[in-house]
This record gives sequence, structure tokens and C-alpha cells, in this order.
Amino acid sequence: MGNSKRKLNIAAVLCVIFAITTIAGIAASLIILKNRHFYSDERLASIKQSASKDTINKIENRLAQGETMVSILRDIDPDKMVYVSGGTYVFANINHSLKMNTFSNGTFAKDSNNQITYSENGKVVSHKVIDVSKYQTAIDFAKVKNAGVEYAMVRCGYRSYGSGILTEDTSFNNYAAEALKNNIKIGAYFFSQAINVEEAKEEAEYVLNMIKPYQISGPVAIDVEEIFDDTYRQMHLSASQLTDVIITFCDRIKEAGYTPMIYSNLSSFIGNIELDRLENYEKWLAYYSDEPYFPYEMSMWQYTDSGSIDGITGNVDLNISFKEWN
Repeated sequence: MGNSKRKLNIAAVLCVIFAITTIAGIAASLIILKNRHFYSDERLASIKQSASKDTINKIENRLAQGETMVSILRDIDPDKMVYVSGGTYVFANINHSLKMNTFSNGTFAKDSNNQITYSENGKVVSHKVIDVSKYQTAIDFAKVKNAGVEYAMVRCGYRSYGSGILTEDTSFNNYAAEALKNNIKIGAYFFSQAINVEEAKEEAEYVLNMIKPYQISGPVAIDVEEIFDDTYRQMHLSASQLTDVIITFCDRIKEAGYTPMIYSNLSSFIGNIELDRLENYEKWLAYYSDEPYFPYEMSMWQYTDSGSIDGITGNVDLNISFKEWN
């Protein structure tokens, strides 16, 4: 598996270098054609070769300095969304008819605790959020509150991606109660594996029953994402079918008086979902970097799955919210 993936990456690098050197050669040729009477044939060949070598050297230097092939491709084709899915480079058109984010007006930075904030006009306007589940074995929410966390998104349950059984997250009730006790506002999320609208309704009702005893200030999210190392129930759904599932879940959550949200990673948001049908729902992006890579409007960003917060032993997902939830 490792070797085949490496071959794909090397092949992609070679293709990109070939494409760029071809472009560089064309650009050099245009200059040459404009001034052809000044140069001998030998000199013309030398200029084109130099342009190609210079471009290759720049790419090699960027790769040697640790840049990824994806980051280089994004620079080459800034008008498309570029990402890797299943070992393949994907180039997706940006739909400019959708609502775009305005992050270019602000600044992302890391604070003294190495946690990301978002500022506009020199003022931090983002809100610190953790999301937790039974995989965080013990949480001292008093310490979490003192660490500046404003919101906790708590997993209330999941549908097994093999059997399809609905299962409660065994830590939900404890974590929800303890967070609220320490003045941390909470939202909830559910890992969906619904494969039709009937199952989506079932999941929504399950979630509403779980969260009913608690004061939910934050959003209630459906978690839909690709699972890269295993088969899963939703993997054969079309984008239209998966979007039907999401809308059915979200509309039931909204009907009950809560704010619905969609959690997903980049490849699912861009490749597996019909975003043009989801304009009216809050979006929560999982993308692990120093800045989000997503042109569209979103409300929350999960920037790491290996964060550290006082009061939680081991890794925890860290997020920032671009909205205040009440």
C-alpha cells in the first residue's frame, strides 16, 4: 500500500513539473517570437531550456523545504479547490454563486498556548470550542473553563458504520452535565450512517431524546465524513442521496427549536455533498492546518485532532467558532 501511494505521488509530481515546464516553455517562446530577429537558433533553444530548468528548480526547492504537492498545485490553480481523496488529486470548481467566507478581512494566529484564534481589526472575534466523546476518558471541566473554553460540542451518540445500530455515547450525560455546571455552553453532535431519509429521521429523533434534559445553547450537528481505512454504510450513496439525509436530519432538529449544523471534512463537503442545497445550514469544517482551506461560508472550524487543554488528559479536538451561540 505504501509503495503504490508513493508511486502516485511521484507520478503526480512529474506530471505537474511537465505541465509547468511546458507553460514556461510557451511563455519563453512568446517572448522569443516577439524578439526573434535578435537571436540565433542556438540562443533561442538555450532560453527555452533555461526557463524550464528554472521552473523545475523552484518546484524542487519548495518540495525540499517541506511543502506538499497539494500546496504547490493550489498555487498553480488558485481558481479551483485542490485536495487528495483516495490517493487521487481532485480539482474542483469553486461555485461562486454560494455564500463565500470573509476570512481575508481578518487574521489567523496562534496564542501563547499554541491555540488558533481569528481576529478582525486587531481584536479576537473567535470563540474557543472543544468537541469531546467517550474517547476523552476523564475531563475536569473546571480546569477546561479556566483554560478559556467557551463551548463544548459533546457527542451524544452514533450509528455503527457496520451494523447500523444506534448507540449512545456513554460519556454524553456526564460531560453535558459537568460542562453546564462549570458555565461552559454546550452543543451536541451525532455520527451519522443513515442511508435514507427514514434512517435520518430516526437519528434526529434519537438525538432529540438524548439532548432534551439539557440546556443546549450551541448547534446540534450531524457528522458525515469519509472513512478512509474501512468500508462504511454511506460510502455508496450519491451526493444527492447523502444531501437528502443531511437535510432531513437538520430540518427535524430545526423544527424542534435547535440550530442544526453539518460537520464534515474537506473532501466530503466538496466531493460528496450538494453544497448548493445546504446554503441555509451552519457548517463545521474539519481541516487540520494553521488556516482553513474552504472558500464558502462556515460557522466553525476544527483545526486539530491532537490539541491539548488543561483539564483533559491526552489529545482533544480543538475548534474555533466564528459565531457566538446563545
